[in-house]
Amino acid sequence: MTNLNLTPEEILKLEFEYAQETAEQANNDRVSILNLYLLLVGGVGSIIVGLGQSADFSLPSSVYFGVFALLGIIGFFMGFKLVRLRQAWYDSVLTMNRIKDFYLEKFPDLTSAFRWRTHTLPPPDKVATITFNLALLVAIIDSVSIGVAVSFLNWRLANNEYIVAFLAAMLFFLWQLWFYFFQLREK
Repeated sequence: MTNLNLTPEEILKLEFEYAQETAEQANNDRVSILNLYLLLVGGVGSIIVGLGQSADFSLPSSVYFGVFALLGIIGFFMGFKLVRLRQAWYDSVLTMNRIKDFYLEKFPDLTSAFRWRTHTLPPPDKVATITFNLALLVAIIDSVSIGVAVSFLNWRLANNEYIVAFLAAMLFFLWQLWFYFFQLREK
């Protein structure tokens, strides 16, 4: 049975601990998401390379297109998950800092003890964070996958056989960058 006679201090302590735990979980989950994606890409890539080197067995180009397009789409959703984890982390850290702000109003002598405050939090869409770098890595890999997928469609322009695939990869990459910043901008 829970104690319903909690003091405000106990409630704030529990809220702070909960926010701290959710921030840690968001950080741990982003590593798990990236590892899962890299394992998937590496496994599928190894299978494709192995099949491509077999003289006795070949798949139609439409299968290769489908596999690489699927890797690209899965990569987008992994990037989307990284965005959601960054949002969850930011919300948790914001919660912890608001509790600190509350205490600092009551005990202003503690101000010098806290380096991180609500007004000093980095914005959620800050460049060069670990989440940004992981999302960038996923975007690069899945954009290359989309480019490879498009190359199996055999869409060619005269004098430049890979420009369509390159443009598809670049367009997908730029769209993901826009999506990352659009989703993480402060509202």
